[in-house]
Amino acid sequence: MFVFFSAEQKLYSQQAPLKYLGSIELAPQKLRLEKDSIRFVISGKLAIGSGLLIKQPEVRLRLMAKQDSLDLGFVEVNNQTGITTIKKKVVLFFQPWMEEARLELDFSLGKNKPTVETKILAKGVHAPQLLVRLGQYLPGETVPRVGRYDYLEKSVEVIPQTKAIYFKFEPGKSDWLADPENQKAKIELIKFLEQNPEIVSLKITGLQSPEQVEGRSSLLGYRRAEQVGQKLQEFFPRISKDQINLQSRWNDWLDFRVQLSDYTELPEQTKALYYKELDAEGTYLEKGIRIKAIPDFEGVAAAIYPKLRSALVELTAKPEVGLDRQKRNLLRESLAAAGKNKLSYADWARAAAATSSLDEKAFLYASMIKWFSSPIPFINLAVVRMRQGQELEDNESRAILWEEAARLLEEANRLQVTALGLYNQGQLKVLQGESWEAYKILSEASVLAKGDVSLTHALESLRGALDVQRGDYKLALLRFGYPMESTADWFNKGLAFYLIGDYSGANAAFEASVLAQREFGYGYYGLALVAMELGQVESASFYLEKAIGAKIGLKQKIAADPTFSQFVH
Repeated sequence: MFVFFSAEQKLYSQQAPLKYLGSIELAPQKLRLEKDSIRFVISGKLAIGSGLLIKQPEVRLRLMAKQDSLDLGFVEVNNQTGITTIKKKVVLFFQPWMEEARLELDFSLGKNKPTVETKILAKGVHAPQLLVRLGQYLPGETVPRVGRYDYLEKSVEVIPQTKAIYFKFEPGKSDWLADPENQKAKIELIKFLEQNPEIVSLKITGLQSPEQVEGRSSLLGYRRAEQVGQKLQEFFPRISKDQINLQSRWNDWLDFRVQLSDYTELPEQTKALYYKELDAEGTYLEKGIRIKAIPDFEGVAAAIYPKLRSALVELTAKPEVGLDRQKRNLLRESLAAAGKNKLSYADWARAAAATSSLDEKAFLYASMIKWFSSPIPFINLAVVRMRQGQELEDNESRAILWEEAARLLEEANRLQVTALGLYNQGQLKVLQGESWEAYKILSEASVLAKGDVSLTHALESLRGALDVQRGDYKLALLRFGYPMESTADWFNKGLAFYLIGDYSGANAAFEASVLAQREFGYGYYGLALVAMELGQVESASFYLEKAIGAKIGLKQKIAADPTFSQFVH
């Protein structure tokens, strides 16, 4: 059974039998957050005689935590026909520190007398709605991405391109061959790198043809790869040795087969005979003997063998900052102190979208604000500041960045009120803890976003999460009625189901969250909540282990939740 160990928790769990307060009960038995409040009643009989009543015994209620405490005052003591009872109804406005607090009842034998007995009525508050994902994160977790640029980030992702080029060699040799074909191959690589200057990978595979002069040394292919690697470093100084992956193939029909597929002088029927023999069982030499018996082999060998006396270069690269070399040079000129802009808005937007560095994005969007009168650069720069602040642990520095983001969004709205600008303004208010202001702004944004399916889904996702946080679970489920992809959205939907008592729906949503991303962890926490409601203690223990394995920060949350009190000793 999964167990937490805490010296403090162990101390309180081993409370000695009580003499005076043993019959006092709490209703409900575990503290629970309902919307913005904790509500409970304490009542019961005091185990004291009438003699003690003359001394006016006192009962005091307190809420205690490491971070803070709250004195809830004295509880009125009543005596009727020799029976002494107490009853007190309490409604508390919830504050975050209360989640880990314990509710204590102190008993003393008279006014200003020392406490002679303390009963712990409850430990922790059941408040799963506080885990709703709104961009917050626990220490050690991946920082959630907040805000939304004026483009869908997946759609502008720069996809690397691969160029395959052969450099030829003389039979049996690995010396560089300066002939027109190799010069042509070099020019092709130059053009490719001009369009895709950011190298992702570079693999050079040295090849050898099946000819006798080629097969004398198994190292011939590797030496060819080394020679081409040296030449590429000479041709393109920005290519480093560490970027080059050298390989070779020898006594392998793979490259013969590749060239055969591109050989147009041979009927497909005859090609099929070659493929049949190459796919059949047998050694390299046995296959060679069989294909040499196929008609037209000499013509095929004369065409293909020279191509196998080569080194295959497979270069994978992508455009740098979304622009080709010429436009990148113009971009640098524009960014100079006294530079003039010679690029279009689309070019600037493409460059900013393609870079993954937040600092570079900020620099480019700030420059766009200077060159173009549009709300979009203001919105995008605000998103950068939101994300930069999100990554900081220092609250003061984070607040400064978020204040700048707020000013940028206000300026964007001054130029033109857009659904995207309002969405980001609402998201920022959420991060700053102004949930009701955020809700009003997001509601306004949803009216303007009609017709934009992607943005509408993002708005409903955020509004639904806020609905969970403020206790309107049925409305949250209506907002979560669109096709979901985000593991956080699935978790939020599971919370809404759980909090209205629909455990089947909650279980399905939490499982979807786990399947979307097992490392997320919160989906397992949700499954443990459902398991406890259904009396499946062993399953809950299993899910809690999974939750903490994925998110160690959840350990404190689980320890504070009275739902899991039996696992805490």
